[in-house]
This record gives sequence, structure tokens and C-alpha cells, in this order.
Amino acid sequence: MAETRATEGLIPTIWDDQFSVEFYQTNPFAAYAGTGTTNPIVMKEDFASKQGNGITFEFITNLQRGAIKGKQPLRGHEDKLGEYGDKVNWDLRKKGISLHELDVDLAAIDLRKASKGALKTWADEDIKFEVIDRLQDVGQNLDVAYSEASAADKNTWHTNNKDRVLYGNSPSNYVTANHAASLANVSASTGKFTKESVSLMKRVALAARPRITPTSISESENRRFFICFVNSLMMRDFVASMNESERQQSVARRSEGMFLGGDREWDGVFVHEVDDMPILAGVGNSGANLAPALMLGQEALGWGIKSRYNSREQKDDYGQVTGLGMFGKWGMKKLGYTIGDAGRTVELNDGTLTNVVGKQRGLVTGYFAATGD
Repeated sequence: MAETRATEGLIPTIWDDQFSVEFYQTNPFAAYAGTGTTNPIVMKEDFASKQGNGITFEFITNLQRGAIKGKQPLRGHEDKLGEYGDKVNWDLRKKGISLHELDVDLAAIDLRKASKGALKTWADEDIKFEVIDRLQDVGQNLDVAYSEASAADKNTWHTNNKDRVLYGNSPSNYVTANHAASLANVSASTGKFTKESVSLMKRVALAARPRITPTSISESENRRFFICFVNSLMMRDFVASMNESERQQSVARRSEGMFLGGDREWDGVFVHEVDDMPILAGVGNSGANLAPALMLGQEALGWGIKSRYNSREQKDDYGQVTGLGMFGKWGMKKLGYTIGDAGRTVELNDGTLTNVVGKQRGLVTGYFAATGD
């Protein structure tokens, strides 16, 4: 008996008009950004309707300890106000996708919808990556990208911020005027990021001069917090360093306004996992991989916004080509004491003097082992 078969060339292919997109971590820094100076990331939109290429941030340091007593005249013994600042410049940032009318008609999925979604994701990620990159900046003015910085740039930052950097789990890993040698002292075995590391970084932050101001959640409770961003390998080691009771306790305060999913609290520090934090390959002891831990207090990063991201559309070639674009005018910078009295010094807890100019404002930078699974 003869059976009729479908002709190969006439068998239709059915294309699903639905599509999925690549996963990305929603900007983990968004909850820590705001217009008030108590935020780790301070946003300023003051110049949105004004002319200018940037906006300044000003900082006042504490007066020196001690008082004039008794009959000694105050005239001639006045203290000098410590006025410093930094400037955040903005630039035009943009990304576009071009679609031809014919491709839109032929595609099984809605290319316009997919393009708009992709641009929105890009804008969100662009902000996230900029925060990560700028918090690592080095140099005298804290404006040189770490990935592009020379040894001299890194050493200058390393020296200026000796009270604001930590290499592994021992302050003795710090080598004077040599960032690379300090990294080389961090080993894969003893340089893991643990609960003790968090407490040590907090002590570094509290001992820094000028002081790094914690972020307060509740004035009535007089509680102060720092925020620490780490990559997934460091979060793994941090959680592993706790016992079961400590792990449960570290996620207990979910009612806190700054507590996000995945956060853990230890010793007054919120530790937040960031998927895209970089790894510094082979820079540690015996070629160990290291990664930065970024502990933020108030005013760690400045974000000057002329205009936030917004979408635009353009028709071309008699309407055949549609361009979809995302445009923003803003800039970020690690805030520091970069403008002010270059000769003024401050005394650290160990009795040594260090210049104020060149220090990062609200940030402790740590480097720890980032060994793969």
C-alpha cells in the first residue's frame, strides 16, 4: 500500500514569537545612592538646568584637638578651618540600535521590543559598571582607572591612602610606597575574606584620618553601618567563616532600610555580593588571584547628573531605517580630598603624619584572595 509523505521542501518551520534575554544583576548600588550627603553614593542634579561641565563637592574636616585655656589670648592662636573639595565632571553617554524595516517585517520576534529592552538593560548595567570602575580609581586625584594606571599612579594612591587600604588580613602586608609588593604579600590560604576581615576593615575605617563617616540608619538607636561590596568568591569565603548560628543571625535584620536580598550583616557592616566585581589575576603571593573589597561610608562616590538616561527614536532613509538610542549626561568620581591645602597634614593613630590631599573621602579598599571553586 502506498503512503503519502510530506514533501521535504514544503514542511513549514514554526518560529516562536517569544524571546528570552540574558540574565544580568540589577544595579546592586541603587539602594545606596541618594541626594543627601549621608549616602555612600551622593547624587547631585543641581546643574540639570544650568551651564557647566561639572559640579563640586565640599568637605570640612574636624578642628585640631586641644583648647586655649586660662589667660592665654585666643588672638593669634586660631585654628584653620579644613576646607576641601572635589569635582565631578559629566559627559554624554549613549548607545544605539538601528533596525531596517525589512528586517522588522521578516523577524519572528518583535525586534523593536527586544531592542528597547536591551537598551534599558544596557543603561542599568552601564551605571553599575561605572560605579565598580570609579571606586577603584587611583592616582593623585583619584581619577585614573585602575586597569589603565601606571605603577606610579598606583603607588601614589597607595601612599596617600595608607590609612585607608588593607592587603589581606594583616596591616603588616603594607609595603611602603609599593602597591604591587603589598599585593604580593597576600596569599590564597591566609588572605581569604572572612568575618574577621570585615571587622578588621571596619577598624581601619574608624581609625582613618580624616575620619570616614559611617552611614547611620536610625539616630534613635545610634547605630552606624558601613557597606562592603565583594565578588561571589569572597562572599563564599565570608559565609564559610561563620558557624550556623552566626549565618542565621547575619540575615536576621531584614527590616533594616538598607538591607537587600543576599546581604549579610557582621559587626555593623552590610556585606553585599556583586556579580561583576573584578578579579586581579596572579598578583598575590605565589601567583594567587585577588579581588577588591570596597567598604563604603558616607560620600564615597559622587554622581553628577545633567540628565538621566532617556530613549530617543530617529527615522532615516525615507522611513525605512529606525534608530533607537539611549542618551544620558552624567559622570561619576571617587570622592576625595583633591582640592584644598596641599601642605596640611593629619596625625594618624600610630603617631605618623600624612597629607590630607589625595585621600579618598569615604572608602576603605581591601584586597583579598579570590580562589576559584
